[in-house]
Amino acid sequence: MKNIFKIYVVLLLFSFPTLFAQDIVSRKPESNVPIIVAQNFESKFPKKDPVWFSQYQGRYDNKLVYEARFLFDNRYSAAIYNREGDLIAFTATISTGEIPEKAINYMKEHYPYQTITEAGIVDRGEKSTVELGIYINNRFTVVVFDKDGNFIKTTLG
Repeated sequence: MKNIFKIYVVLLLFSFPTLFAQDIVSRKPESNVPIIVAQNFESKFPKKDPVWFSQYQGRYDNKLVYEARFLFDNRYSAAIYNREGDLIAFTATISTGEIPEKAINYMKEHYPYQTITEAGIVDRGEKSTVELGIYINNRFTVVVFDKDGNFIKTTLG
């Protein structure tokens, strides 16, 4: 009986780290970007050398998108395209000095103990938002504001 218990404990110890490692593995760069996506990126951002990633988004994770990460105007940026090559969104990092004052005040009032770890502006065509990343209980959370700093929503990142 002791041997069975020892085997069970050893199996449990080896499988335990594997369960958590699946959540922290970063995405790998994408090498099979559709030609239309790559061409549209090149026409919009000539002479930029992106690193491509793909992921599923949408309500049921059923929309495949391609994300090009690159430097644009000395900022970390990303351009997100659908499979048809349409630009869905463009995002760029911003400094804390570029965050609207209303958004800063909202963060101080509602999240006084969280530090802003990421700040960016997201342009989705007609609509631009300011998105601030914070950690709440070790979970990355995004607080979204309109371009004037008015609160819109909070989402898990």
